[in-house]
Amino acid sequence: MTSPFVDAPVGLLEHEVLLPDERVRVNPTTQVPYRWVCSLDMVRGGNAYRGSGLLVGPRQVLTAAHNIYDSEGNRPDSVHVVPARNVNEQPFGRFEAVAFTTTSRYITSPTPGNRFDFALVTLGADASAATSTAIGGAALGHWGSPRTGQGTNLGPLSTAFLTGKDVVVCGYPGDMCNGSRCDPAVGWRASDQSNSMWSHYGPARFHAGAPGGIVYSADTAKGQSGSPVWIRFNDGTRSLVGVHVDRHLEFDTGVHRMVLRGNKAVHLDADVMALVRSWLGQ
Repeated sequence: MTSPFVDAPVGLLEHEVLLPDERVRVNPTTQVPYRWVCSLDMVRGGNAYRGSGLLVGPRQVLTAAHNIYDSEGNRPDSVHVVPARNVNEQPFGRFEAVAFTTTSRYITSPTPGNRFDFALVTLGADASAATSTAIGGAALGHWGSPRTGQGTNLGPLSTAFLTGKDVVVCGYPGDMCNGSRCDPAVGWRASDQSNSMWSHYGPARFHAGAPGGIVYSADTAKGQSGSPVWIRFNDGTRSLVGVHVDRHLEFDTGVHRMVLRGNKAVHLDADVMALVRSWLGQ
């Protein structure tokens, strides 16, 4: 069997399930806010790999920069985005990317998991206008839209506010095939991996060893790079707070080595969110 992650950029293998695995499958994926979570299909030099992202504008998807740029800062040959993918279902269609934006700090030092590991993918068509019978023929809309975002927003939240509060991580893990764990005894096709949406949550914290990042105990796996991280309030509104990028290691003095202490996202603080909004023309 061939995995779409074998030849992926460094970093896609660096996200961990913290046992016990408590991830929950999202099905149907067309419900709010999951309909805006996207599966990314990328091809580089004939090798295919997958990642995750979030539709944050009519034609814009926020994801991890290392999904797009390799260790030398080169872009993939092609990127296609599928909002709300659910195994073989593509309820809103499939969109080709035509442009990519990230910070010069990432391009000059393309290190997966650092504070600059975020990028915006621009699509060739307005994905937010796509309709689906799964939602009564209504248009998809996008996260943060005043008209169609249904209580989602791109307002930044501080470290002080987020500390100790549960955050949700949602995307397309590569250890899941067609909605269940990939079974080596049965085998699978490359297209079976990372085609179902899964979610988990955990309390947010901030650590000196992860500058510019949010650390959490939420379970993730390869393929979830670029997954949105959000917080839900009691009134049902949601704020986007991060872009999932890596596992988080801390030095344990008892064993004198680095040990896994969670997973992490780039924190979309006031400065980062201002930059993303400028890319969106807001």
